[in-house]
Amino acid sequence: MKRRGREKKEGLNDVDVFVGQRLRELRMLAGLSQSDVAAALGLTFQQLQKYERGFNRVSSSRLFKLGQFFRVPVSVFFDGLESRPATADAEACVVRTADSDTTLGSREALMLARYFQSIPDPHVRAAILELAERCADQTAVGVAPVEQADELVQVGGAA
Repeated sequence: MKRRGREKKEGLNDVDVFVGQRLRELRMLAGLSQSDVAAALGLTFQQLQKYERGFNRVSSSRLFKLGQFFRVPVSVFFDGLESRPATADAEACVVRTADSDTTLGSREALMLARYFQSIPDPHVRAAILELAERCADQTAVGVAPVEQADELVQVGGAA
């Protein structure tokens, strides 16, 4: 049976996957849905989803519009591209990133960064940073982070 449309001759391009991941990070940091961004750019959310997953390549003019929309230079979409480890299989990179909760690209990490940026009080931000550091340190040595968090809440409660 003949398929309609253009046939893919090769797998996903790792640069397209990287740019898509950066697009997703920017969208999530802004607290916007795929539908919000797509509507602002005259796209369908499915098209934006394909961009974010690297299934479709983002054209230079669309990348320029995305930069304007998020108020960032176009270079932001490529920052870190050269320093990342080269992968032979971009599809494996997509799966690894989507399944990993330890990457900056995880939903929790992006939401945490977004909320942290919106805290106006520098003392509260410092207390949260200290809490995160202590929890990470204690988890590494096997102490329950909940005990450490309770201690910090009492110490930083005045903040």
